[in-house]
Amino acid sequence: MTLSVTDIQALRRAYLFSGLDEAEFKAVAARATSVGLEAGQNLFFQDQPVTAFYWVAEGLIRLYRTSPQGDEKVIDLVGPGRFFAEAVLFMGGRYPVNALAQTPSRLIALDGPSFKAWLAEDANRCFRLLAGMSARMHKLVNEIDSLTLMKGTDRLLQYLLDHSDPDEQGRMVVDLEAPKQVIASRIGVKPETFSRLLHKLRDMGFVEILDNHLVIKDPEQLRQARID
Repeated sequence: MTLSVTDIQALRRAYLFSGLDEAEFKAVAARATSVGLEAGQNLFFQDQPVTAFYWVAEGLIRLYRTSPQGDEKVIDLVGPGRFFAEAVLFMGGRYPVNALAQTPSRLIALDGPSFKAWLAEDANRCFRLLAGMSARMHKLVNEIDSLTLMKGTDRLLQYLLDHSDPDEQGRMVVDLEAPKQVIASRIGVKPETFSRLLHKLRDMGFVEILDNHLVIKDPEQLRQARID
């Protein structure tokens, strides 16, 4: 399915293409298609050859690995406005994780072989693309350093703040679209610990839990919260 004007405008603002000029971006957009997934539908599997990389237009994608014993570790939950599998396109050619639609989702898929061939035509394109990727990588490394030093409680607080958006009333709301055990795996705590911490935040008056979403009453207060 071809991209809508709204999709093209949103994709133009993405970090990966920020260094490209208009003609170059149009060439990239010509290699993109819209892909719909139902909740629970797999997009690709670990060790499968890379055919494309993706940008999330709507929904939530769970990236995970499965151990030989069948245990699942959530690597990331990718929501709207984010890429995934872009780096692996240049790193060995096989997906290192499984990707599954946690909710009904719509993605923009960029054809991998065609995109690489287009880059190979002009080295300057590669440098402009690398500028965007390097800036993003630097940010991620800083986030990893911070998370490594955080306790599980602090990782939860950071997750809630990072995934909150204002609703119609101006309240900061976190949509808990993924099951709690999935979010718990993402931030590296046990599901029962995740539930206990959420209820403690509620009891302390920092958040309000309403069905499948959570309202942060005061983001700055939550940022400074200390929970044992």
